[in-house]
Amino acid sequence: MAKTDSMTNLLKSKDAGISAVKANKILLAIGILAEKERPSSKYPEKMKKFKVLTEKGLEFGTNRENPSSPEQTTPYYFVDKFDELLLLIKNELS
Repeated sequence: MAKTDSMTNLLKSKDAGISAVKANKILLAIGILAEKERPSSKYPEKMKKFKVLTEKGLEFGTNRENPSSPEQTTPYYFVDKFDELLLLIKNELS
């Protein structure tokens, strides 16, 4: 299985100079990420938003189940594909 890491850690390791929040907004805009909702466990009438890798995004990572909330996943990115993903992000910035 390919090695994965969080967006925050990978951006820091590459000295990318961009926050994970900004990178995620770009990935949402270009269809790599999508936003989903689930009911809050503490306030069932409220919805919590979370991000998932789309079919297109699964080329760059995997949706890992969140242990504290099994109906929610967290995107983790393939270390060996991150340069390619970072290039896509930076192209959207220019």
